[in-house]
Amino acid sequence: MTHWQSGMLITPARLGEQESGQVDVSFTNLALYTQPVAFAEPFAATPRVTTQIVSGAGPTARWGSRPINITTTGFTLFVFRGDGVSPGSTWDDIPVQWIAVLEGTS
Repeated sequence: MTHWQSGMLITPARLGEQESGQVDVSFTNLALYTQPVAFAEPFAATPRVTTQIVSGAGPTARWGSRPINITTTGFTLFVFRGDGVSPGSTWDDIPVQWIAVLEGTS
């Protein structure tokens, strides 16, 4: 249950709906990478988060993404080589989109 205070900014996250965004990822010669992502406003409870690499060609081929360490204030974006055997890649501002949804609200 959220305890509202006078003057509190009402946002979709505070209302228990959803928040989404995009992270532009850059790194050199890695086979996995993590990056913290903060929500604009904390959720009332831990949301469900999904991620998606927007590009599927070139340096992102055979890569996957997922959120880890999800909390009410953010998560860690984890991108990794899906085949587990290829050498590291280099990314330059590759967009990864995410959405966080707090279920069970109406």
